[in-house]
Amino acid sequence: MALTKTKRETLGVIFLCFSVCLLSTPSNGDGQPTPYEVLQSHNLPIGLLPKGALGYDLDPNDGQFSVNLTNICNIYAGGFKIKCNPTITGVISTNNLDNLDGVRVKIAVFWIKIEWAKRNGDNIEFKIGNFAKKTFPVSDFTSSPGCS
Repeated sequence: MALTKTKRETLGVIFLCFSVCLLSTPSNGDGQPTPYEVLQSHNLPIGLLPKGALGYDLDPNDGQFSVNLTNICNIYAGGFKIKCNPTITGVISTNNLDNLDGVRVKIAVFWIKIEWAKRNGDNIEFKIGNFAKKTFPVSDFTSSPGCS
């Protein structure tokens, strides 16, 4: 299934929303970094989270993390609809968000899970389900998308 440039941009914005929530929220006041700062500390752009992350848990030993949003977050970008659950989980390491759960993209009539996001230089690659990988410029993820 080929994606047009507009659809690729939309998919990129969806993933950006996921990441931006971690990076664009101000410090929580207790000295703990925000979810967005955690993304940045792993060389990932904040735009991978949507705006409005309330908090997170991170195990520094194995990278297991959980990000909390206020509600289900729907994002429209590049012709794609992306849905983030109120809790997004995965494993974070330098340049990688693996084993993601809680983020799906609508392709045709199906909601497909986003498996992982990986940074490779100036690009972010996403694995969608078991059948597709899409690459977008990191510059598409400089800010977090808002939820609708």
